[in-house]
Amino acid sequence: MAGFEQLYESSSARVRIDGNLSGQTVTRRGVRQGCVLSPMLFNIYSEFVMRQVLDNWNGGITTGGSKISNLRFADDTTLIAASQEELVALLNVLEQQKTFSTEQQSAAYGLGINYNKTKVIIVDKEHDNHREIKSIGRCEVAQNFVYLGSLIDNSGSCENEIRRRIRQAQVAMTELTKIWRDHDITKATKMSLIQSLVFFIFLYASETWTVKEADRTRIDAFEMWTWRRMLRIPYTAHRTNVSIPDELGNPKRLFPIVSMRMLTFFGHIHRSENMEKLVVQGHTSSGRRRGRSSTRWVDTTK
Repeated sequence: MAGFEQLYESSSARVRIDGNLSGQTVTRRGVRQGCVLSPMLFNIYSEFVMRQVLDNWNGGITTGGSKISNLRFADDTTLIAASQEELVALLNVLEQQKTFSTEQQSAAYGLGINYNKTKVIIVDKEHDNHREIKSIGRCEVAQNFVYLGSLIDNSGSCENEIRRRIRQAQVAMTELTKIWRDHDITKATKMSLIQSLVFFIFLYASETWTVKEADRTRIDAFEMWTWRRMLRIPYTAHRTNVSIPDELGNPKRLFPIVSMRMLTFFGHIHRSENMEKLVVQGHTSSGRRRGRSSTRWVDTTK
């Protein structure tokens, strides 16, 4: 602890604006940007605050016999509540944490909610039941939003996220058009660039997707579009999708890569005892609705 104190003692910061540095400002709160200790120190700090706030909180949803009221990744926090009233109560509790019952402690533990970046998603069996609700407390109600780089949808479907990833990868592919037209660059080099610069964008968090048959067809079509664009083969050439991989030496297909990532992540979850395993293996107390059940992530790993 003495070493940590010396590291942050009398620390200061300067701001660079258009190449010009401002004067030094004494930093009284926060961690050093770029320091290898900063993530750990911040996690310790935020964990302490959340434990203080939620020590006696009994809300959330029950999964596998355990209550889950929040999920945290650094300072990106997801709050989970079983009802609108419960969520409002939880937000009020978090707002009150800045004082911990005394105004004197506010300066020491001054974490607050940024409502401009906070969204609420209502997830239920009938997805259109709550469209008339525009806000809960000071938070805007949304049908979807991007969290940790992935689009989270209130339907639980990954279709919109897969479409979004395909669009982003297509933009990257289009921006590299000069490379695909360059005859001095070998085909092997172009394939390597696609796998590292285009497919890499598409595959982000793909191990968490619930892929349906229509999604798989969409993924295959995107892959063929990519190779055809690299080879500059127009659709009027009437080349079959089988002949394209043959010309490229049969590289590993895109959907099998997604499936392998799912299986790897599945094995990682089941080898450990953590929240991920609880969520995957646990069951909620809500009953099953009539009709065919929705495809689950676990179903895609079978």
